[in-house]
Amino acid sequence: MNLDTLTPQTAPAGFIPARLLQCCLLVALAYGLFGHACLALGNASAHGALPWLPLGVVLAAWLRWGPATLLGVLLAAVALAVHPAHSPAWVLSQVSGDVVGAALCATWLHRIGFDRRLLRRGDTGTLLLAGAAGALVGGALVEWSAVTTGLRGASTWPEDWLLQSIGRWIGLVLVAVPLLVLDRTDLVQALGAPRRKATLLLLFAVGAVAAGTWLGSPDILALSLVLAGLPVAVLAALTVHAGVGLAAAAAALVSISATVAGSLGHGPFTVAAPGQFAVPLWTLAAILIGTVLLVHLLTKHTLAVEQRWLAALGGAGLGVAEWRLEDGSGRTSSQWKQLTGCLSTALDDWRDSVHAQDRPALEKVLRRLRHGSLGRANVEVRAPAEGGWRWLDAQMIVVERDHHDQALRLIATLSDSSQRHDAQERQRLSSSLFQHLHEGLLIADAELRVLDLNPAYLEILGGDRESLLGTVPSMLRPSPADPLVRQQRQRMWDGLRSAGRWRGELVERRRSGESCTLQVTISTVNSEDGKTLYHALVISDITEQRQQRDRLERQAHYDELTRLPNRTRLMQLLSDAMTAADADGHLLTVCYLDLDRFKPVNDRFGHAAGDRLLVELAGRLRSALRSNAIWSDTAGRIGGDEFVLLLRATTIEESRLAVERVLRVVEQPYLVVAGAEPVQVTASMGCCVYPIDRSDADTLLRHADNAMYDAKQAGRNGYRFFDPEHRKRNEERVMAMGRVQEGLDHNEFVLYYQPIVDMRSGVVLGLEALLRWDHPQQGLLAPSQFLPLIENTGLSARVGDWVLARALEQLAKWRRAGHDISVSVNVSPRHLQEPDFSARLKHWLGCHPEPLAGSLELEVLETTAHADVAATSALLADCRKLGIRFALDDFGTGYSTLAYLKQLPVDKLKIDRSFVHQMLDDAQDRAIVEGVIGLARTFQCVVVAEGVESPAQARTLLEMGCAIGQGTGIAAPMPASAVSAWIRDYKGLFALAAAAPGGPARSAGGPLA
Repeated sequence: MNLDTLTPQTAPAGFIPARLLQCCLLVALAYGLFGHACLALGNASAHGALPWLPLGVVLAAWLRWGPATLLGVLLAAVALAVHPAHSPAWVLSQVSGDVVGAALCATWLHRIGFDRRLLRRGDTGTLLLAGAAGALVGGALVEWSAVTTGLRGASTWPEDWLLQSIGRWIGLVLVAVPLLVLDRTDLVQALGAPRRKATLLLLFAVGAVAAGTWLGSPDILALSLVLAGLPVAVLAALTVHAGVGLAAAAAALVSISATVAGSLGHGPFTVAAPGQFAVPLWTLAAILIGTVLLVHLLTKHTLAVEQRWLAALGGAGLGVAEWRLEDGSGRTSSQWKQLTGCLSTALDDWRDSVHAQDRPALEKVLRRLRHGSLGRANVEVRAPAEGGWRWLDAQMIVVERDHHDQALRLIATLSDSSQRHDAQERQRLSSSLFQHLHEGLLIADAELRVLDLNPAYLEILGGDRESLLGTVPSMLRPSPADPLVRQQRQRMWDGLRSAGRWRGELVERRRSGESCTLQVTISTVNSEDGKTLYHALVISDITEQRQQRDRLERQAHYDELTRLPNRTRLMQLLSDAMTAADADGHLLTVCYLDLDRFKPVNDRFGHAAGDRLLVELAGRLRSALRSNAIWSDTAGRIGGDEFVLLLRATTIEESRLAVERVLRVVEQPYLVVAGAEPVQVTASMGCCVYPIDRSDADTLLRHADNAMYDAKQAGRNGYRFFDPEHRKRNEERVMAMGRVQEGLDHNEFVLYYQPIVDMRSGVVLGLEALLRWDHPQQGLLAPSQFLPLIENTGLSARVGDWVLARALEQLAKWRRAGHDISVSVNVSPRHLQEPDFSARLKHWLGCHPEPLAGSLELEVLETTAHADVAATSALLADCRKLGIRFALDDFGTGYSTLAYLKQLPVDKLKIDRSFVHQMLDDAQDRAIVEGVIGLARTFQCVVVAEGVESPAQARTLLEMGCAIGQGTGIAAPMPASAVSAWIRDYKGLFALAAAAPGGPARSAGGPLA
């Protein structure tokens, strides 16, 4: 248990009673032993042989562990009072004096900030004075108690009080000093490896002195007092070597040993009679403890000074070591150990710990110091450090030599030189880089005068070093004569003032007068208060790179043949012109020019002649462009014989005039081959106007290109302006056509079938295939919603092919299922006009083993047949040879003449649904229906009525002589999967009874089956 932790200041709030009990027991044991010895040896007198030691126990316990330890004193007092050899009253008086004197002394010491370790010079004197005061007060209390209780007479109390106080004071100092000062750390240091031998030897000497106090006789008292110098010397040495705590304990041991021996009649300090005042013993105790305290006072100042110096050196980062060179032993400071990582104080151990490469130099210096050739030396070595090695600077000096001039004692200081070493390495590296850098480097002061420059700077710009030092270089002069250079310098200084650094290109002249382009970086180096100290200028010669870059830029942005801007450069110019148009409010006409029939020139005269024509055309375009101080028109070539013009105008009419002027310039004859006739070419131009057409640059160029193609299709040698609304409609139509194509590719189209029946007998004669689009987002779409978008396009023929192929496949399935029906398919005009229509139809029929031609009926619009009767008749005749029948659809809407109808080889006429729908209410529509039926009889054609929606319409048609009908009143269009079930369940529109002779037929049943 560490009793130092049991102070009131450090004890926790929940102080453990067991520890307090341990402390109190120790105090009780010490107080009881010392009290019993003093009472026994002093025979209860005022001035016994042994000084009063218990007072020192009480004071030390109070100062070290707090007033709570008085419980131990009380416990010991009880034990002493009940002892038969002691007077309880006398014991009580002694304990009271101890407690009161210790309390007075401890209170005062606490108030003045006493340090129990006696580290300060005044602490020792303070302890002696406070102890004297406590001894006087305690002695007075003891004598007063003795007089009042009758233990002693009042006549001798002054002498007894004085002796009592002296004895208490000597006992207090003799016991309190070791108990207060001695700590575990003192014992560890005293008995540690460096001091162990000397400490044990001195302790052995102390033990010998203590044993010597039991030898001899009182006759040699005088000699004993003389021999007392031996313990004084031993204690003095022990104080210096091991500290005041161990030395004070040794002094107390010798004093107590001499007193006990003398009281028992042994040794030179034998007491003559019990209770007699033992002056030699008290004198010996005072001399011994006084010697320890005096030596402590004398050496403590020196040690304190040394500690302060070591602390100051350590605070400055310096480690200190001192060695005796005869054996290499010595001592080192804590900073030394921290820097070197070597805990040993031996010189050889430190030498072995340094880096192997630095060890030979260190050993050489040590030899020279040892043998007198050097008095002081400096060496730089590396010591182990975390993660590597640390550079250390060692300063060594010889402070003691023998008569042969051989070094006996060496003192060394050590400092961390890693930062300085690294700085030197960086400086050497910087100096090497400065000299060998490929870039030119110049350092100028705040006034721009050259302080230093490297060889690369002279190699780039020429000149010699001496003539440039102290001058202001031309690049840093504020006002050069050349306006362009002055503008560059101004940008440089503006950037330098705002950011402290500038990087850019400058045009400079070499010493020879040759112009060059430099990449320049200039930086300002400022002091902590922001004041400019230096300017650092780094240059590199980029003249060749700049020339190469200019060549590449010309190649990248200009057409190699005509030297006009190419597409890349033209797009930049177009963007700039659009920005200017927005800012100024003028119009920008973007023209796309393409030569007409330029290829024959190349074919006739060769490519070289064609190139000469393009070069001359570029020159003409340049001459036709307008410009002023603010803006200019632009011409560029984007490839082949295609050019783009950017023309500024204030009105559309001005744009037209500018375009016409360009066309007139282009159509002038060109002399492409010497001696040959001049060649004349024309051009087609497409134009769009910004910001009327507020598109981006790419879109504007595309619009002009589209307008140029319109001009080509219009006959060439002209121009067209782009119509955004027309183009928008075309683009929407193209997008719609693309979606139709996508639906065809993804099998989104389906065929629905509407039955064609004999309304009189209820027999299903056939079905008409009707196209539907099963759109993923819009659902099922009728043909009128998408077929007009692809009319008169190749996509219309592709859709027609798909319908024919799917209808034949379905017809084949129904025939195999036993349905004797036909399928009608509508054929669009564009599909019918395909040159190989009949051949492809034959191919599709041949894909099926069944003879399907007789069951296939193609429906042709009357307007289609009317457009070209001869061609349509020939085509229908070719198809009829395959066994296919034709029907004329929507008859009555095409205003066909009878001559045309006579020429068409059709088998069936289909009355348009618009006439059937209104015939019950409109006499004209009824007349047209009757007329069509009459024509069908005349031309021996079958007539079919479309749009039958009610039984009344059906009866009327039957009365007119039309028995075949089709419409929603019979059945709505249905998918192929529902056809078989519908045919099986169909019973007829209505049933008719047998007609009376000479009368019309009558219905026997209801209107619906």
